Amino acid sequence: MLGKLIKYEMKAGERFFVPLYAVMIVMAALIGLTSRYQDSVKSMSYVFGIAMLLYGILIVAAIVLTIYLLVERFYHNLLGNEGYLMFTLPVSTASHICAKVLTALIWMIIGVGMVMLSSLVMGFLSISWQDLQRIVEGISEMMANFHFDGDLLLQSMEILMLVALGSVSSIVRIYAAISIGHFWTDHKVLGAVLSFIGFTILEAFVMISFAMTDISMDIWLVYFYDLLWIAVYGLITWYVLDRHLNLE
Repeated sequence: MLGKLIKYEMKAGERFFVPLYAVMIVMAALIGLTSRYQDSVKSMSYVFGIAMLLYGILIVAAIVLTIYLLVERFYHNLLGNEGYLMFTLPVSTASHICAKVLTALIWMIIGVGMVMLSSLVMGFLSISWQDLQRIVEGISEMMANFHFDGDLLLQSMEILMLVALGSVSSIVRIYAAISIGHFWTDHKVLGAVLSFIGFTILEAFVMISFAMTDISMDIWLVYFYDLLWIAVYGLITWYVLDRHLNLE
């Protein structure tokens, strides 16, 4: 059932993100093509500047839209009118929360991937065919001489895990703040914002207090720190939704 919830959430975001990322790829292609010819064709420099501006706006829009949908889907789907329907499904409260968190994380990963893809499109279209051939030959030579480095792979996986846990912690913190803000009958948004600020200050205080000790901060301790906050925020969110939910 968790998979069906995630699929439902992904479909809700597709109608916003698919057009946005499609336009981003088009803008990246336009930037690449105009940058190649802007020295020889004067008008191309103006098109290049406009395309760069629009591309930057699209990246900002993607970030803002991701945060907006992260908040909007959680609030209206579980704490708004849709909550009456969602909580009649044979699904646990924890599954609803997990579906929201995983969907938000997936869209974040897709967003990063689309920025990287658009950058590649921009780069490939901005260079000549001869330069592209030399790059491909260089990559082929590098891959032929590549030797597997277990330490490098382990470090890369550790960094990816750290980013993933940090992202999940931030997502669940937002959900916990929204859940606490729901207790503010007349000022739910204000309550959510103040709760988020309070959680952030609390995390900073704990981090500073921990940094003042003699304990060394290795990667596993950072993992534990993130997992601890994920558990705390997750329990707060679950407790509000499962024990004190009021949809009136």
